[in-house]
Amino acid sequence: MNGPDMLRRRDAWNARAQTLLDRWGASWRRLSPRERRLLGLAALLLGAAVLWLAGLRPALDTLRRTQEQLPVLQAQAAELEAIVLESRALSRSRRGSMPVEETVAALQDSLRQAGLQAHGRFGTARVEGDPMRQVLVVDRAPAAGLLAWLAQLPEIARVRVHRLDLARSHVDGRDRPGLLSGTVELALSIEETP
Repeated sequence: MNGPDMLRRRDAWNARAQTLLDRWGASWRRLSPRERRLLGLAALLLGAAVLWLAGLRPALDTLRRTQEQLPVLQAQAAELEAIVLESRALSRSRRGSMPVEETVAALQDSLRQAGLQAHGRFGTARVEGDPMRQVLVVDRAPAAGLLAWLAQLPEIARVRVHRLDLARSHVDGRDRPGLLSGTVELALSIEETP
């Protein structure tokens, strides 16, 4: 299409649009002020309805669906995490015992993942004639988090709780419910290094 044809088409469209605008303007001027207000209100309501149907309603429906799906997704994530932990435990049991360094690293990593690294630290203790021990010293650890971590120990490494000495934490001379302090002694199942 060449330039003069485009100009003629554009001029024709402009002329039609101007004619329609002139007719609309003349019709608007013939209306009484009350009719103009009613038409304005109808246009406002129509605009609000279009905004609701095109923008807000789909967004609210999506939000509602995601709120309904969130518990399902959280349950699936928990199941997946349990499967991963079980898989790790099974792979460790197939390999046999883990070396001491790997066991200690797994315990420290699990303590960090449980959010307890600020409340506990490991130290080794050798008792003559006993297998290797890891002693976890905890101070003001959240009871629920610590007990959940202890329950997951068999999935983390081949260890067992040898001795547990925990009590409610004392802060400023008062017991603090929900916080524990004390020691947890773990017996490690280790590979003997040649």
